[in-house]
Amino acid sequence: MIRRSARTALATAACGAVLAGGLAACGTVQQLNAADKVSKAFETFGSGKSFSAKLSVDATAAQIEAFGAATGEEIDKDSAAALAAVSLSIAFSADKPLKDIQPTKGSGSGNGTATAADPSVSASYTLTGKGGAPLAELRQVGGKAYARGDLAGFAKLVGENAAEVEGLAEGLPAPLGNALKGQWVSFDLKAPAGAGGTGAAATPTPTLDPKAAENLNASLKGILTRDLSFEDKGKQDGKDRITVTAPARKLTDDLLKAVEPLAKDIPNLAGLPKSAPSKVPDRPLALDLYLDGGALSAVTFDLAQLEEKAGGTPLPLRIAFGHDTPAVQAPTGATELSGEDIGGLFGQLAAAGGAGAAGGEAGAAAPLTDAQIKELTRDGAMNEEQVRLYNSLGLGYQDIKDLADLKA
Repeated sequence: MIRRSARTALATAACGAVLAGGLAACGTVQQLNAADKVSKAFETFGSGKSFSAKLSVDATAAQIEAFGAATGEEIDKDSAAALAAVSLSIAFSADKPLKDIQPTKGSGSGNGTATAADPSVSASYTLTGKGGAPLAELRQVGGKAYARGDLAGFAKLVGENAAEVEGLAEGLPAPLGNALKGQWVSFDLKAPAGAGGTGAAATPTPTLDPKAAENLNASLKGILTRDLSFEDKGKQDGKDRITVTAPARKLTDDLLKAVEPLAKDIPNLAGLPKSAPSKVPDRPLALDLYLDGGALSAVTFDLAQLEEKAGGTPLPLRIAFGHDTPAVQAPTGATELSGEDIGGLFGQLAAAGGAGAAGGEAGAAAPLTDAQIKELTRDGAMNEEQVRLYNSLGLGYQDIKDLADLKA
C-alpha cells in the first residue's frame, strides 16, 4: 500500500511541479500574485550549471506506523524505520546552463548497441539510509559510469541479518561482490563489445511534428490556466509557501486528451488510457511549493490525500531542490570493468536466477528481435535504448520483461 501510494504521489508531485513551469508563458495567470511567484521561480529553473533533488518521507517512524494503522495496512516497526530513514537523491552538472543541454539522439547504427550518454553532462543517483550513509550509488562522469552498493547496510536498514546477505556477495564474481561491499567499479557507457552486438538495426527515434508540438504546448497552457489554482500561504521557516490545487480526475482526463493525438507518432503513448484510471481520486489534491529567494527549494505532498481511510493522519513526501550545487565528480580508485566482464556478470546472474531467456549460460544473451523490442517497450516502462543496453549486457527477453514489469 505504501509502495503504491508513494509511486502515485511522486508522479503527482513531479507532474504538478513540472507542469507549473508552463505558467511562465501564460499571461493570464500572471495577474495572480501567487501564480506569478511560481512562474518566476520556474523561469530560473535550469539557468544554473548544476541541480539536485532529494526525495524522502517527511515523517518519523511512529508517524508512518500511525498512517498504516489508520489506513488498515499494518506497517511493521522495521519497515517504518526504513521508510523514515531512506532517501533518494539525484544531481546533474555540466559546463553550461542545464536548460541549454540538448537530448542525445539515437545513433541508429544498426548494430544493436545503445547510444553513449552525453559526456558533457555528469549525473549521480544516491540511495541513502540512516544518518545519510550511502546504500547504493551510481554516477555518470565523462562518458563513464561508476557504481557501488552496501548490501549489509541495506540489510540492517530493513531489519535483516547483515552476515547472511554478506555471504551472498561472497558467492558472486569478485568485481560484483566487491561493488556490493562498497567498492567502486566503473564501465564505459557505450554498449560493451562482444555482448550481443548482432541485434537488429535500431529503429529511428520518434520525432514530434512541430505543429503537433505547438498544439500540445497550447493545450497544456490552457489546462494549467483552467485546472490549477494557487494560494499564497505566506512565510514558513523563512520561505514563501504556495499551495497548488487541482481536481485530480479532471486534470488527468484533460492531460490524457491533450497527448492522445500524439499516440500515432510516439508508440509508447499508444498504451495510455483514454480517461483517468479508477484509482485517481475524484476530488481536489494539493501540493505545497516552497520558494527561497524566489527559487524553488522544496515540494511536499501529503499521501493522506490518496487514502480516504487515513482520516487526517498525515504522511508527507518531500522533494528538496538544490541550485548551483557542487559538480558531480568521478570517484577515485574505481575498478574498471570491460564489456566482456559486464556481459559475463549479467550472464552468470541470469543463469544463477534460473532465467531461461539467456540460455542459462554465462555471457552474451540472444539478440532481441524487432517484435520482442516492440513488446518490451509497449507499456512505456522502458524505452528502446534501455532495452537494447540490457540485452547487450547479457539479459535475455524474459529477464528484461521481468525488469519492465517491476518498473511498471
